[in-house]
This record gives sequence, C-alpha cells and structure tokens, in this order.
Amino acid sequence: MNQSYLIFMLGSALLAAGTHFFLARGLKKRGLLAALTLVFGAVLGAVCARLTYCLICIQDVLLDGIEETLLSDSMECTSFFGGAAGVILGAVLAAKCTGNRPMAALNAYAPAGALMAAMARFAEYFLGTVCVGRMIEDEAFQFFPLARGVDYGYDYTEWYLAVFMLAGIAYLTVFLVSLARFKGKRFLRTLFYICLPQIILESLRNYNRLTWTQFVRVEQLACMLYIEAVFLLYALWAGKGTKNRFLPAIVGLACAGVFIGVEFALDKTNLPHVFTYSVMAAGLVVLGVMECLGFKKIRQK
Repeated sequence: MNQSYLIFMLGSALLAAGTHFFLARGLKKRGLLAALTLVFGAVLGAVCARLTYCLICIQDVLLDGIEETLLSDSMECTSFFGGAAGVILGAVLAAKCTGNRPMAALNAYAPAGALMAAMARFAEYFLGTVCVGRMIEDEAFQFFPLARGVDYGYDYTEWYLAVFMLAGIAYLTVFLVSLARFKGKRFLRTLFYICLPQIILESLRNYNRLTWTQFVRVEQLACMLYIEAVFLLYALWAGKGTKNRFLPAIVGLACAGVFIGVEFALDKTNLPHVFTYSVMAAGLVVLGVMECLGFKKIRQK
C-alpha cells in the first residue's frame, strides 16, 4: 500500500480524534472516549471495509481466492461505506466502554466523522485511479484539483476527473454545516448529507468493482436506501395527525425512479451528460429540501 496514503490517513485520524475530543464536552471520560473511538474505528473500519467488499463481490472473491482477497493491500478491494459502518460501530463500542449513551456519543462524533470522511477521500489522491471519473482530453481542464494526472512513463500522462476531490469537498462542507447548524438528530442528519452527494459522485466514477450486473452501483444504492429510511423515520416520529408526514418518503421514491432513469440514459443513450447529470443534481436538491421539511415536522412535534 502507498506509504504516503498511510501517513496522510494517520494524520487525518489524529485530527478527527482531536476534533472529537473538543466536541465531546459533557460526555463521560471524553479523552478516553476519543482515544477508544480512534482505535476501535481504525480497526473495525479496515475490517468492515474489506468484509463488505467480499460480501458484495463474492463471485470475484471466490475466483481470486478468499485468503488472497482478505490479505490484499489493494484499496480497490474495499468498500468506503463499509469502512464508515465500521467506524460508527467503533464509536458505539467506545461509548459503551466509557459509560456513555451510544446516540449521545454518535451525535458528538458526527462532525468529526464527517471530517474524517473528507480527509479519507482527499487521501485517495495517493491511490492513482481508485476514485476518479472519465478521462479528460481537453488540455484546458487537465489540472489538479479538477483532474488527477496518472503518469505512465515516457512523458505520457492521462488525466481523469478527480471525483475523490469532489467527494472530499462535499464531505468537508457537511462537516462545517454539521458543526454550525445541526443541533438535533446531528448524527442522523450528518450521515444523510454525506450519503446525499454520493449518489451523483458514484455515478461520476469511471470504474468501481462494487457493481452488480454492470449497472447497479451498490454504494449508490445503499446511500439511497439510507435516505429513504431517514424519511420514513421522520414520518414515524412526526406521529399521526401530522399533515403530509409521508411526503418526503414519497418524493424520495420518485427521485429514486428518476435516478434509475438517469443511470439508464447514461449507459444506453446518447443524451448529453450535462443534461443527465443536471437532472440528477436537481433530484438531490429536492431530497435535501425534503429532509429539511421532514426534520421541521418532527421538531415542531
């Protein structure tokens, strides 16, 4: 594995742990809580990232060999959101070990987690073409951070859309918003807005092993399922008698249908990508508006 990547990730983890310590004021043993979250999150994040990949790509794993896949140092054999699930589990275990309520600990950790997610995306700069988009042939756009150059020797460099930079910037924005604006349901909402842009970011990626039948991008699907689950929770928490409490969930399903249509158009038609991605971006804006509406209903309740 790239040494620069490991060093960058170590520094990022320490930065996130320091942020977590600052945010955990009012929780028991916050120093120990931040330290255990760091350790548990690092271990479980790495394990869950690899195991999630193995579950999703079981056929490839059987062909390559289970032991070879589990022990491989290739970052292509990992799931980003599987790793995120491991980090969340680590935060829960750390809360249990320090006598804190898991949800209170997760709410405190949420901005730090978003910061860690952003730094993890930025770190993908050191991994070559693991998280890049289509090749950019126009020299006017062949510059970092918009594009990532891959040197193949003999003075030949190919440039690809730096999707990992777009993801990192999106997550960094979520970190700032979570820190400044999210007071209630902070963990739930922070994770929602991390998943939201990932729907279009996964579509922008040029190659992803975590794909079923060459069409369904698994992490994109997982993000949409989480978004819909949040909408359903908002409807349940709003309670009977709340007007249009299921509206966000219904709109969410409609947007999911639009996204499926967009993915089909990208794969099977010659529609301009500017148009198709604009439709997808508009759908994400609608989902964001629905989240604010759903949260407003439960806050009023």
